[in-house]
Amino acid sequence: MIGFFRRIRKKLADDNKPMKYMRYAIGEIVLVMVGILLALQVNNWNVSRLDRITELKHLKSIANEIEQNLKRNQSLINSRLQRKIDALELAKNFCENEIIVKDTLNFLTEVTYGGVFSGGHQFGERSAYDELINTGNLQLIRKDSIKNAIASYYSYLNATSERATIHASRFSSYTSELRPFNTKNSNYISKFDQVEMMGFFKSSEFRRMVDLELSYAYKIRDYMKNVKSNGMQTINLIKEELQDK
Repeated sequence: MIGFFRRIRKKLADDNKPMKYMRYAIGEIVLVMVGILLALQVNNWNVSRLDRITELKHLKSIANEIEQNLKRNQSLINSRLQRKIDALELAKNFCENEIIVKDTLNFLTEVTYGGVFSGGHQFGERSAYDELINTGNLQLIRKDSIKNAIASYYSYLNATSERATIHASRFSSYTSELRPFNTKNSNYISKFDQVEMMGFFKSSEFRRMVDLELSYAYKIRDYMKNVKSNGMQTINLIKEELQDK
């Protein structure tokens, strides 16, 4: 293209000898400027292309991370959280209504299950988001709606984890202090410990502990529901952007 312009400029200069050198000089300047502008345009296009590739890579990683977080939380709800709540509600019913316990070992085993993940809960990983922040590539995400949704999701993730820790009680530690916990035989409780535990379970201290842990469990359930809703909205926005690549 530049060679073509150069030939035209040379012929125009040759047709008018007095103006030859002036036209030649002007033509050279124009030619150089055109070349620079073309080079800048090509470079800008290439930079934009590479930035877009990097943006989509980060969006895919974040979408995958959020999906994995949601799966882990749902698995926890299905396998452990509801049983934890049932165990604590059983303990509360025992404390308030003094229900008749026919199978002491089974009752104690169920109640102590209320102490699972008692010390707090992490609602998800954030390594993909941390990579986006630490690399300074957050600015590459073009749409503010997606950028804000991602920031909101991870901000809520952190907030719920902190709140869960604050609301956690000593329930697990309390029940563990009443009998040794053997991972190889978690359901075993000696006859002596059974009698002692049943006595402690009638105390006002235990009743307060049950209420605290039950409140904590309910909060965990609500937090997971909100994390799921927030996460699904973010994933949908990202997937729409990935389909529009």
